[in-house]
Parts: sequence; structure tokens; C-alpha cells
Amino acid sequence: MIKFNSKNLKFNQSIDNKNNVNWWNNNPMNYDWEKLNGDIKGTKDYFEYIDNIFGNGHSLINNPLWPKDKILKNFLNYSEYNNKDVLEIGCGLGLVAATLSKSGAKLEAIDATDNAVKMTKLRFEINNLNGNIKKMDAENLKYNNSTFDYVVSWGVIHHSGNMEKIVANIHKVLKPNGKAYIMIYNKNSLRYRWYCFFWLGIFKLKFLRLSFDEIVGSITDGYIARHLNEKEAKKLMKDFKEIRINYSDEVNTILLYLLGPLNKFSNFIPKKIKIKIEKFLANRFGWYMQIIVKK
Repeated sequence: MIKFNSKNLKFNQSIDNKNNVNWWNNNPMNYDWEKLNGDIKGTKDYFEYIDNIFGNGHSLINNPLWPKDKILKNFLNYSEYNNKDVLEIGCGLGLVAATLSKSGAKLEAIDATDNAVKMTKLRFEINNLNGNIKKMDAENLKYNNSTFDYVVSWGVIHHSGNMEKIVANIHKVLKPNGKAYIMIYNKNSLRYRWYCFFWLGIFKLKFLRLSFDEIVGSITDGYIARHLNEKEAKKLMKDFKEIRINYSDEVNTILLYLLGPLNKFSNFIPKKIKIKIEKFLANRFGWYMQIIVKK
């Protein structure tokens, strides 16, 4: 099981990327925290297995906050990508990359780790998908200026050694009027402001031995993790001419952040009302800050 203990850095702090890349090589983002996949690793069944884990929280299975047909469809506009040049930064094990490919995108997908590139290539081979999968660090993008119509990056750049450098590179490789769809962690989320501070820090007495940053890092994956508020996000994206921000979170999890150990009592709330409460909270205080910028 992965031990979450990330360094909770500020948005404009930088750190050498070597240890960061090593961490992700040793702890690939497959959402299989208990490593139950064992015998099926690298098979079609394996990819379906890990996709379902991710989908339980993000769209594939019975989630009222996310559409069920395409992963992250409440954020990514797949109808735009057909026959367009699309770059995905941080492909992980290839779920989003595969969906982008199926949408007809002329896809380049990159990741800084060997394991991610290997597994995404295997996924594409098994499913007969088209896309150019490369090992590349987004802090040093090796593409010409104005190459892509779209850049997509879900939950990646806040784990990087240098966020500002990656954002500058995204701006450079986008064509004029090109768009980037980027998710980063929200500092004004219930998870960050309330769950970590009150339920973990005070109620569970973690402040007796940990700082607030250490508490946040203890439940956040990655060697590095950052949380930004809107002001910081807009400063980070200052070179873009347009920026739109909205929020989301995973089903049931948003109420856990609010209620902590009392969350079990939410099971007595009628389902329709519970869904409305979850949507209200996720749209305002969700952990996922979804950013769309235009060059």
C-alpha cells in the first residue's frame, strides 16, 4: 500500500525533480492502493480493473457528480478534439489518453516515468488505439512553439518540481487561441481547510505531533503536492488571455470531508437530497480546481 507523505509546497516553490520522478516510478498512479491486481497486471482485464477504481470516484460507475460514459466529461470537451493536435501531460496508465484517442484526437501523451509510458503503450496496443506515447518531462517540453490545439493535464502539474516552468511551456506549445484543460488541488476545499485542520488536526490530535503541512501531506499522494487558491491559480496562468475555474470532487468523499467520523449518519439522508448536497458542496468547495485557459 502506498504511504502518502508528500511535501506540501507553495505554488511558486521549485524543487529538484530527480527524487520526484523516482517516487512516481516506484509508486505508479494506478489507484490500486492495496495492490490487488497481482496476476492480471498488464492485461485488458487489468486496465478495466484499475479504470473501474478510478471511475468509482470520477465518472464510470454510478456517480451522480460525474457523467458515466466518458471519463471526466464534465470537464473535458471531447467533441472539440476530433482531428485536433492534443497533448496530454502526465498520462499515468493511460485512461484519459485512451479516451482522448477514441475521440479522434491526434494525440501526443507524455509522462516523466518509464512505467507510465510502458503501461500506456501496452494499453494502446491491447485496445488498438492511435497515439504517440513518449517519455518526457513537461518542465522541458521538446515540441515546437504553437504545436497543439489543446493541452490536457488532470492532477499532474501540482506534483511537478516546477509548476511555473510547466505552465510557461504549455503556453508556448499551444497554438494561438489554443486551450489547456488543467486540474490542480484546491486550497479552499473542504478537504484542505476543514478535514485536514479540524477532523485530523484537532479531533484526531495530529497537531500534537505534526504541522498542518505534514497533515495535508500525510493524505496526499506524490513526492510533491501543492494546493492553490484562485488568486494563486490566476497568477500562475497570467500569460493566458482567458481563464475559467470551477470545482468538483468525488461522490461521497465531499461529505466525508465535511462530517468526518459523523459521515455514517449521512446514509440516513434521502438519496436525492444527498446528491443535491454533494453537488452543492463539490461545486463550491471541491478538492479539484478545474481550470480552462485560452492562449
